[in-house]
Amino acid sequence: MGSYCELYINECPIYDSKSYVDPAVMTIFRESDKRVYSRKVSERNQYYWGHLEKDDETEIAYQYANIVRNIKQRLEIMGFTLNRVKNEFDLLKKQKIEGLHSNLEEAIKDLEAIWEEELRLLESSSFDDFLSSFKEIIDRKLFLSSRLSDNEKPLIRYIIGNEGAFYHNFPCYDFRSFLRAVLEVSPEESLVVQDITELVNAGYYDPDDEVCELAIEELLGDPISEKIIILTEGSTDKNVLEKSLKLLYPHLVGYYSFMDFGIANASGGASCLVSTIKSFVGSGIGNRIIALFDNDTAAKVAIKGLKKTIIPQNIKIFNYPDIEVAKNYPTLGPSGISKLNINGLACSIELYFGNDVLAQPDGQLIPIQWKGYDESINQYQGELLRKQDLQNAFFEKLDRCFNNNNLLEQADWSGMKLILEVIFKAFQE
Repeated sequence: MGSYCELYINECPIYDSKSYVDPAVMTIFRESDKRVYSRKVSERNQYYWGHLEKDDETEIAYQYANIVRNIKQRLEIMGFTLNRVKNEFDLLKKQKIEGLHSNLEEAIKDLEAIWEEELRLLESSSFDDFLSSFKEIIDRKLFLSSRLSDNEKPLIRYIIGNEGAFYHNFPCYDFRSFLRAVLEVSPEESLVVQDITELVNAGYYDPDDEVCELAIEELLGDPISEKIIILTEGSTDKNVLEKSLKLLYPHLVGYYSFMDFGIANASGGASCLVSTIKSFVGSGIGNRIIALFDNDTAAKVAIKGLKKTIIPQNIKIFNYPDIEVAKNYPTLGPSGISKLNINGLACSIELYFGNDVLAQPDGQLIPIQWKGYDESINQYQGELLRKQDLQNAFFEKLDRCFNNNNLLEQADWSGMKLILEVIFKAFQE
């Protein structure tokens, strides 16, 4: 009969595979999601077979699990946004309808009625109709179940009544598109669980195997499944963003790799980052890459050096986003202190540390010092005073919140979240 692993959403089984884990399924998990615990055997069978057996036998369960909200965000980072899924659905549904019309022109008598029924169903069912049916199926825990009444809704019967149909007859290219659609109508805090207990018990995997890592290794060469590489102007930026991601979005840490090429966090940082981008372009590397520049004059000048470089789709280049605090920020020039909009002029990573770091004991923000004028773009370049003090204060804030998560809500993370949102949305369609 074989051994299976099952994927559940809100305790509803939606997908299974025999003798191995599906690598595409495992891309939504990381090893940090693995959980091993003791349970009754009947608990495993309850939802898969549709009833709770009276069996007190226990077993060690092996699972990967995280909540719907986090899995949705992981899928979107990979590019499986709801908009992408809908576009796939519309395109493939159209192709399927055209194929059915073609089949009917050369109809085989025994299949004609089946094709006509499917054609009518697809022509009358929208993307939202499928989502509504997914919601009802999840609520009623019907996936992988053959217990359908004669008067079941036609679309629900179409989704789960055709055993062996790819992605439950949902028009899409990738299982993760189907999954993203189902998650859209699933309770945000409910669990997505890949249960591999049978496979471990049958010896396909050892209890200590890092099954998630092993599965993802099978997808090497597939950019969607590999970590996104983050390039910054300097090691300080790299450390700030890497640690902020770990604190604020720990479930996304395993989806990024922050590269440190020893670039000094100084005036030459932006030009060095440009050279690194050119090296990646020249190498033809297929990994998805995000290059992050400061939101200042030096970065704008450096980026001009990429004008003649054809940037492939797998490399995205961004400046740090404009930030509210910078719209009216104290600056120090020859005539003394004046408040100006310094977005695009002097916003290095420190401007995103939060007002609780930028403010001095008297409540005044540490000012920007104007350093020079660049004639090529007719802009001044500014730099925050006491940068090292600000960096020390920010890392101390991080440490406090790592040690006590209750302090998270009391600190200002708005600037860091702005930058991280740029990263998260880089490859979303």
